[in-house]
Amino acid sequence: GFPNHRSIFDSIREQEKLLHLPYHSYNYILRFFNEAAIDPAVKEIYVTLYRVAADSHIVNALISAAKNGKKVTVFVELKARFDEANNLRWSKKMKAVGIKIINSIPGLKVHAKVALVKRQEGKQWQHYSFMAMGNFNEATGRFYTDHVLFTTNPEFSQELEWVFEYLQSRKQSSDYPKISFKHLLVSQFNMIKRFNQLIDREIEFAEKGLPARIIIKLNNLQEREMITKLYKASKAGVRIDLLVRSICCLAPGLPIQSENIKVHRIVDRYLEHARVFVFHNNGQPEYYMGSADWMNRNLHSRIEVVFPLYDPKLCKEIDDILQLQLKDNRKAVLFTSALE
Repeated sequence: GFPNHRSIFDSIREQEKLLHLPYHSYNYILRFFNEAAIDPAVKEIYVTLYRVAADSHIVNALISAAKNGKKVTVFVELKARFDEANNLRWSKKMKAVGIKIINSIPGLKVHAKVALVKRQEGKQWQHYSFMAMGNFNEATGRFYTDHVLFTTNPEFSQELEWVFEYLQSRKQSSDYPKISFKHLLVSQFNMIKRFNQLIDREIEFAEKGLPARIIIKLNNLQEREMITKLYKASKAGVRIDLLVRSICCLAPGLPIQSENIKVHRIVDRYLEHARVFVFHNNGQPEYYMGSADWMNRNLHSRIEVVFPLYDPKLCKEIDDILQLQLKDNRKAVLFTSALE
C-alpha cells in the first residue's frame, strides 16, 4: 500500500503499486489526483474521462490543479452511455477554469482509463503513469472489482504520451502517423495483432508438445476473430480457462472444436469488471490487463489501452486472484454448450 505519512509520488517512485478495488480503498486514487493538484513540483496532468461521478472528487481535483497554474488536459468522452449529461456538465466547468478539453472523436469512443502526471524533480522530469480498467468514478469504485497500476516506468509514460498526442489530434488512427507501441496494446493500432501473436505463440508451444495455457478474464466475449483464434488454440491442445461475467459467444467443451476450453462466470456481491490476459509462454508467463473487452465495439471502434505487468510480485498477486476464482465452487457457474 501507500504509507500515509509520505507523498504518494515518493511511494510510487520507490516501487510500482497495484490496487485491487474495492478491496483496497479508492481514496488512494483520489489522493493521487489531490496531491497532483497541490504539489508545486507537478506541472502537467493528462487524463481520459469516460464515466464521471455526479459529484466527482477527481474532476474537482483537476479544477483545483488548473487554478493552481498547472497545465491540465482532459479527454472527455461525451458518448458514455447514461453519463452524457454528467460529462457535458463537468466539461463546461473544467473549460471555464482553463483546462484543455478534448471532446469525442467522430466515429470512435475513448474507453481507455489512463492518466499521466509530469513532475519536475530537481533538474529531471519524472512521469507518473496511472493505468486501469475501471472508470475514474468513486461511486462505481465501491462495487466494481478492478485493478489499478501506478508506475514510473519511462517506457509506459512515453507510450501514454503518444496516446494523449493522438487523442489531441482528434484524427482517425488511419490518418495518424505510424506509432509503434512496444509495451502498451492500443486498439486501432496494435491490440488485435498483439493478441493474435500471443495466442499463436501458445499454439506453437502446444504443437511442440510443450505446456500451453491461456487464462482470460473479461466482461464480454463476442468478437469473431478472437473467438476463432481461441478455437484454433484449443484444437492445437492449448488449455484455456475463461472467466466471462456477461456476454459469451464462444461455445466451450465441444469435441475437437473447443474441448480444451472452460468458461466460468462469477456473479457475487461485487461486479466483476476486470479484464486480465495471461499467456503461459512455456513457463515464463506474461500478464496483461486493461480496459478492453473482446467485443467488436472495443477492438474495432474504440480507443482502449491494455498494459503488461512486469513486476513478478504484482504478477503473483494477479495469478493468486485468478486461481482463487477458477477454483470457486460456490459463486461460480461453469458454462456448458447447448450444442454438446
